[in-house]
Amino acid sequence: MLDAQQLMWTQIAAGISVLLFGLMLFNLVRTRARMLAAASWDRVEGIITVSRVDQPASHASDDQNDAKPVIRYRYQAGGQELESDQVFVGGQVITTRVLAAKLIGRYPVGAHVDVHVDPKQPTEALLEPAAAQNLAALVAFTIVFAVIAATLTAHSLAGHVLYSNNGVPLFAFALPVIVLAGGVFCVASYVRTRRLASASLRWPTAAGRVTHCEVIEEVIEEKSDDDKSRSSRLQYRYQIDLRYAYRVGKRDFIGTEVDWGGTMISGLREVAEKAAAKYRPGQTVKVYYDPDQPGHAVLEPASREGALGPLIGAAVCAVVGGLFLTILIRIGFA
Repeated sequence: MLDAQQLMWTQIAAGISVLLFGLMLFNLVRTRARMLAAASWDRVEGIITVSRVDQPASHASDDQNDAKPVIRYRYQAGGQELESDQVFVGGQVITTRVLAAKLIGRYPVGAHVDVHVDPKQPTEALLEPAAAQNLAALVAFTIVFAVIAATLTAHSLAGHVLYSNNGVPLFAFALPVIVLAGGVFCVASYVRTRRLASASLRWPTAAGRVTHCEVIEEVIEEKSDDDKSRSSRLQYRYQIDLRYAYRVGKRDFIGTEVDWGGTMISGLREVAEKAAAKYRPGQTVKVYYDPDQPGHAVLEPASREGALGPLIGAAVCAVVGGLFLTILIRIGFA
């Protein structure tokens, strides 16, 4: 049974959790609604004026989210010349140096781009209205805070911590449920990727040219603390920075995706160099592009490289979450 002070703090925590859950849910619904609305915005021509990566001078590890892609563009709408730096719904986020460089590689200075403009408010514009960088994280945090809010609210209403028949706290069951939910997301990601791969096989094609292909070396600093000293170890990993130019109608585009399996990351330079050798600067390639979003393109739509990653993640979540949940059920209700 919770005493008066414990109950008060539990109720305060429950109120804060419910408030945070409500704010996240509101932001999630608003972001999704904005994405749907932006899909029907007017499309005008714009030109990239700034394309760079902002990163602090004290950068120590390429695994840190300390880089911000800065992309600015000019366009004309409503009888006036305007400027914006919004690429996605929700704005830019801080990310790793490599991912930031990959994004700005698609929008070099001087490139002509399609700008999606809100007809009711021309100052509101986006380059990629169908994408939102922080949507997946927002969904995950909303679910987590929903579980926390529900647990604390139940404790507050009951006046004590809720237990199973054998004394296991019921909030302990939330962890395996969240892990299993992660497995469901992995399966959904796999299904979405396979559908996209199947659809892209029927996309129209355009002649493209490889403009850039090199191996990027990332230096990851791993710190370890022990009783006697603090030490760090550098780990190296490699991935391919590929860019190819193609034209659809009167518009030029820069693509960066090879297939739908995601960016290949290897701990061996030789493996990355072998994969990069398939594409040489100046090489002609066939580009499959989305007719509704020509900037969305791929070179190898039929490739299954890396396609099993989400399924492996789902299997791990199913085994770990299922085993943990089974143990808790047996201990708590046997």
